[in-house]
Amino acid sequence: MEFNFGKRNYQLMILGVMLIITGYILMTGGKSEDPNVFSDAIFSFRRMTLSVIFLITGLVIEVFAILHKAKDE
Repeated sequence: MEFNFGKRNYQLMILGVMLIITGYILMTGGKSEDPNVFSDAIFSFRRMTLSVIFLITGLVIEVFAILHKAKDE
């Protein structure tokens, strides 16, 4: 059975998906217990910066994994 991508491509795809999932997990939380009170926790470094870095890095790795030509194995 022959696959469309090489082993390294699939490893990079898995890494990219793991980074994207981690980015979304880092984005969660920050809600207020009382719906009438605004919580500034949604603007934390983890949610606004770190999670976006993980998401963009994961997406760049995914694009690279798809476009990278696999060497003959």
